[in-house]
Amino acid sequence: MLAKRSITLLGANLLFAAISLELVLRPDLGVAVYPFFGALALWTDFRREAELPFIFTFLASLVGILVAVRCPHAAQKAAVMVEVGGLWALDWGISLYRNRDLADQRDALAKRLALDAGIRDDERDSKYYQAYQETVGGQIRLRRDLAETARAFGRITDSREVYRRLVDILSQRFPEARVSVLADAAADPLVVLAARRQGPVLVKDCAVQEWPAGAPACGCGMALAVKVMRQPAGYLKLEAARPGAFAPDDLRTADLFATMAALSLENIQLYEHVHQAAVHDPLTQLFSHRAFEARLREELLRAGRGQTPLSFILCDVDHFKSYNDRYGHQAGDQLLRTLAAIIAAFARPVDFPARYGGEEFCLILPNMAHAEAVALAESMRRRVGEEPFVFQGNKTGATMSFGVSSFPADATTASQIVRIADERLYQAKNAGRDRVVG
Repeated sequence: MLAKRSITLLGANLLFAAISLELVLRPDLGVAVYPFFGALALWTDFRREAELPFIFTFLASLVGILVAVRCPHAAQKAAVMVEVGGLWALDWGISLYRNRDLADQRDALAKRLALDAGIRDDERDSKYYQAYQETVGGQIRLRRDLAETARAFGRITDSREVYRRLVDILSQRFPEARVSVLADAAADPLVVLAARRQGPVLVKDCAVQEWPAGAPACGCGMALAVKVMRQPAGYLKLEAARPGAFAPDDLRTADLFATMAALSLENIQLYEHVHQAAVHDPLTQLFSHRAFEARLREELLRAGRGQTPLSFILCDVDHFKSYNDRYGHQAGDQLLRTLAAIIAAFARPVDFPARYGGEEFCLILPNMAHAEAVALAESMRRRVGEEPFVFQGNKTGATMSFGVSSFPADATTASQIVRIADERLYQAKNAGRDRVVG
């Protein structure tokens, strides 16, 4: 590029020198030779020389003035000056054309840049909407799966079924993953890492991780705790043979499903707690009166179908109000808890000890004859009498009275067997307490 411009400059200067020399030597030919300066201006403009046309026009004007001065005839002088003016007009025309051309080029360049910018914006928007569409599609699928999972977990009442369903769901969502639930963190190094960090863990390439000797090999892994009531109830682990198989979004997805499983486990625990509170007395931990009524009807139906005996013991603490007044209600509560433990100790696995109400307890005895039930009640009475019932370092002492009834000898319905046992308990009270009436 530099060589071509040098040739242009050299050639232009040589032509200018040749024309000028000819005009100096033959001023009479000025009118015929001077137009060649216009040709020189056109040629330098054609070569895209920005300054040369103006420079040569200025120098040619000086030469023209000199030629006009030397011309002997006025007509020649006028003709040369007209040609000088024409040269300037030509230069002005060339400049005007060139400026318009440059303006058109600038407009074209601006339009091209605007079009390129628009194309880039369209491409960027297209990529954005494509990514957005993929993201929205993934979010829709995730929300649909979460909704289906919530409905599935809402119908489960067994915690083992929750874990099994969680494994199935994640196995379907991550086909190349091996999904498992571990009971504690000590069984796997990846789970140990999650327990130590107290949060979800993603290892994209297990080869770069330092594992204990003998640890199972894997390409990529995720682990997180399934927390119930803010405490780990198990650890979820996903492994894949290919490094980089899981991304951070996959870890968040697994965490969402694990959270839903944890909520289901919390609901199951809450249900079990409520059920436990409904069927157990909160003070003595024996069965409640409501649970006792349902169980007594069931055992009577079973005894009736099988033609087997069933006995019922109803007992009461002697002078419990006086005990409370003397030692206080805390001592009374401790007395009831101790008596409940004694009664439960005498019960067989098939028996049903319950708190009947207040200071009254009862015991359903399936497949036990009346005489055996009376003997059992007598053993319980003696055991209660031997218990020191120590409260705050002081021995207090207490006794109980018992009433025993049996099916089918005394009654055939639940209300009858309870009423007869209550009547016999009342007889034991009237007879001096601390005794068994059967």
